[in-house]
Amino acid sequence: MPTTLHPVTETDRVRRYTSPKMLLRVEEEIERNVACYAGQSDEVIGQRIEELKKEWSINRYLQANVAAVGLLGAILGLTVHRKFALLTAIAFGSFLVHGVRGWDPRIHTLRKMGIRTRSEIDREIYALKVMRGDFKDLPADQGARNLLPIREIMRAVNS
Repeated sequence: MPTTLHPVTETDRVRRYTSPKMLLRVEEEIERNVACYAGQSDEVIGQRIEELKKEWSINRYLQANVAAVGLLGAILGLTVHRKFALLTAIAFGSFLVHGVRGWDPRIHTLRKMGIRTRSEIDREIYALKVMRGDFKDLPADQGARNLLPIREIMRAVNS
């Protein structure tokens, strides 16, 4: 459970409602994906990084689903029967629960489909950047007070 020193992030909340077996599967997939690019050229690794930046996270899937169901409920409620407006209320209600608690009934299904959290995707990106050598030019010794310039760190992470 979260403490005041370690606030729960979006990813932590989704992972909290993911079974340990599924979490292990996600971790193994990340390792397999990174291992697959070992020894590849920087260009090939760069292409994979660009693909990963475009990969939809679980939260993006949930947002798109709520928007689609909410819009459908509103349209059907206006054109067919008012009771269809309940679809909109149910969609937004479930999204509210996800926003507050991190739980959503669709998480299990999306995880089985291999949909990952943004931080899981970002960890794969980071591992590929390390393998490609993106961080080799960072200054190593800046003294005790100023370990690494923030701009250099951000340049390496964002490249």
